[in-house]
Amino acid sequence: MNDKLLIMPLGGLEQIGANCTLIGYKDNWIMVDLGISFHNKLGIEVITPDISFPINLKHHLKGIFITHAHEDHIGALHYFWSKIKCPIYLTEFSREVLKQKLKARKLQYNNNRIICVSPRNQISIDKFTVEFISVSHSVLGSCGLYVKTPGGNVFHTGDWKIDETPLLGDKVDSKRLQEIGNEGVDCLLCDSTNVLVPGDIGSENDVKNTIDNLISQYKDKRITITCFASNIARIDAIFELAKKHHRKVLIIGKSIINMLNAVSETTYLSKELKYNISSVINEQQASNMKPEQVLMICTGSQGEDKSALFRLAKGENRIIKLNKDDVVLFSSKVIPGNELYIRNMQNLLAQKGVEIVTSETEDYIHVSGHPNKKALKKMYDWLKPKSLIPMHGDPVMLHAHQKYAEECGIQNTIVISSGDLVSLNKTNGQLRKVHHNSVIYNVVDGRYIIPINHICLRERSVLSQNGCIGVNFIVNKKTNKIVANSLNINVHGIYINKINLDKIKNNIIKIISGLLIKLNDDIKITDECRKNVIQIINQYCEKKPIIDVNFYRL
Repeated sequence: MNDKLLIMPLGGLEQIGANCTLIGYKDNWIMVDLGISFHNKLGIEVITPDISFPINLKHHLKGIFITHAHEDHIGALHYFWSKIKCPIYLTEFSREVLKQKLKARKLQYNNNRIICVSPRNQISIDKFTVEFISVSHSVLGSCGLYVKTPGGNVFHTGDWKIDETPLLGDKVDSKRLQEIGNEGVDCLLCDSTNVLVPGDIGSENDVKNTIDNLISQYKDKRITITCFASNIARIDAIFELAKKHHRKVLIIGKSIINMLNAVSETTYLSKELKYNISSVINEQQASNMKPEQVLMICTGSQGEDKSALFRLAKGENRIIKLNKDDVVLFSSKVIPGNELYIRNMQNLLAQKGVEIVTSETEDYIHVSGHPNKKALKKMYDWLKPKSLIPMHGDPVMLHAHQKYAEECGIQNTIVISSGDLVSLNKTNGQLRKVHHNSVIYNVVDGRYIIPINHICLRERSVLSQNGCIGVNFIVNKKTNKIVANSLNINVHGIYINKINLDKIKNNIIKIISGLLIKLNDDIKITDECRKNVIQIINQYCEKKPIIDVNFYRL
């Protein structure tokens, strides 16, 4: 198997996000992307791939190649900055986004480690040659990766779409893709996000026209637009439209400011965009202006509870207060899993009298950055791959993509999971699962990165559903009996009425008294007491809380 090309994803196949894939040949590897996924449960906001395997590879990991600057592709790099020592290759805007993250966390870096690459540049490392190919997407500098090795050629699309009229950034480099197809693509790793989406995806220019019409329609209202912070092309268009409609722009949200700071360090910064950024007003200025004079751009399109828009919806912004004179345009898609959070925020806005416009009521208020079936077919025709592995999606999307690829004539397809090791037969493009490595996603919990199945998270889950009870008592050393009236029960997060609480106390006293006679090991007494208390609580409350038992001998 040493002469076979190997592919092993570490994330991005169970849900949208946390994208990370390893490509190996002759004991050496490269990594494509290292992203995060967002999580709004148990006090956890960020999920990362499990990269224990590439960390253990050490010098055998030759480089990390970043397709684009979205958080689900670049957002985990800084969390593992001290553990991964290989060079990182990325395009201009992605590099600046990464630098912003590293500076914010006071992490050291140099240009020998963060290497800027232009489209069509080729990087040769060991037996790998990697070429960045421009694709259209909703963030600047997006590229697919053409990976050539003696064991076979792979094309990794990253996230992409076909947009013939992008407002800012490059089109899909269809000419080079066709040349690559003629050279020979043995395996295509391809974005699956929109394989189930019917109809036309639309262009950023369509969004600009829609927002233009909506600003005209709501000419007497203060307008707030929420969109993904990384979509600089759309933010640039909003600046232009604000100027056209004689409105001043207010930006609320650190992530948008960070992205504008990043673009300020690139060749994408035009004189017009530089002027627009410099002309942004502050919150106090906006609050003193008439509604029809202000256009706000906000973070929070996914209902994140710490975002600017959610804080506005809750009335927590000290200066800007939303009311019936406001309209909020959601120029964004709903990321699967965020539906309830977004609806909760929209309900809060509606209760303030704010008018809401979404893709449910307005066509082309947002367009996706991912390919539908029509675009996928074009990519197949350009690259003519011998085989295909669906990437970037949940299992429903991956299986739908496999079915569609086979309908289009690509017979060597396989749906895999994170941790699956797949070998490629260069001769016929045959793919074969040869091993499965157990990978467990990590979560960022405060300052720590821990496995998603860590006991503290399991306990936190139990606490959130069943509460906890503390049982404390004193044992007389001489008599080896529980001291009268010393039993104290602290109940948290679970309802027990007084009658049942008294019955529970009496039962626990009986249990403790029996254990003190039967056992002479304090640890065993504590464990058995805990087990019995859980049964008693379940009998009276039909709940199984966490039980904490502590006793002292006096």
